[in-house]
Amino acid sequence: MKRQIITALAFIALLATSSGAQEVIKGEWMGRFENNKFWIQVKSSTSHDNSTFSSTFDLMLDKVAGLTSSSRDVNPLHFELTRDAGVLVFDGLMKNGNAIGDYQLTVSRDYVNGMRALGYDGLTSDQLLRLAVRDVTRAYVKEMKAGGYQDASIDQMIRLHNHDINTAYIAEMKTLGFGALSVDQIVRLHNHEINGAFVQEMKAAGFNDLSVEQLVRLRNHEISSSVVRSFADAGYKDMSVEQIIRMQNHSVTGDYIREMKAIGYGDLSAESVIRLKTHDVTPSFIKQLIESGHKDLSAEDLIYIHDHGVDAFNQRQMRRAR
Repeated sequence: MKRQIITALAFIALLATSSGAQEVIKGEWMGRFENNKFWIQVKSSTSHDNSTFSSTFDLMLDKVAGLTSSSRDVNPLHFELTRDAGVLVFDGLMKNGNAIGDYQLTVSRDYVNGMRALGYDGLTSDQLLRLAVRDVTRAYVKEMKAGGYQDASIDQMIRLHNHDINTAYIAEMKTLGFGALSVDQIVRLHNHEINGAFVQEMKAAGFNDLSVEQLVRLRNHEISSSVVRSFADAGYKDMSVEQIIRMQNHSVTGDYIREMKAIGYGDLSAESVIRLKTHDVTPSFIKQLIESGHKDLSAEDLIYIHDHGVDAFNQRQMRRAR
């Protein structure tokens, strides 16, 4: 009986030791110096399914203990990164600014318990490594949840962190009417430098209730409020986002529109203006035609004459008159 009790106590002690053991994740890494940064790629392999994970990130040299610009030929190389998720230890060899070696992540038990309390139980080794590499802290996860992303997955949390999304930006978008943005949407807006000032600028130019996609397209095509106003001042108000983008893409300007108006082409549709500009039909070309007796030509007539010549146009008109 005494032996059984001793065996049971030993087994309990073993369980306690195992449950308290810190998880250690190991793998290989490569690195290189570039400007004032050190780029690192970490790799890990999962034995149970033969899968491989890799991630690349950069480090500012002044923020890494044991790594400086003079480390280009230091051997052996050793440096550490202390993260909320644990401590990453890198060991390896460096030659001409290129390094290779092994790393080890000792996972923080407090971090794992804290993430479990936040709703992320059963984190895999790959997830823990990614969280550590990207330094996604428990405080950041709490911040994102408070900002409206209560159901964000680990991948989404890492993506939000990678793109520097914070609650201030989320709040700014909410005040502008974007209160239920998905992770993909808020990242797209932020990546394209769409802020409150840009949204207000578009509203002042007459564009209210723009979608995320429309804001991104306007920014991508370098449409500013001055561009929108220049078209409005030339008589083209209430154009759609797509029309303004097409105008901009085909180098249509307010000056071009005003010059066309001055020679009698003030009632052209936006599409007709775009077609004329695409075919390089200039106000000076139209003036020459008017002076030679070709008046009251439609936009399509002007394009035909520009592309095929006056003689071809006259012959076409004769054929149509028969």
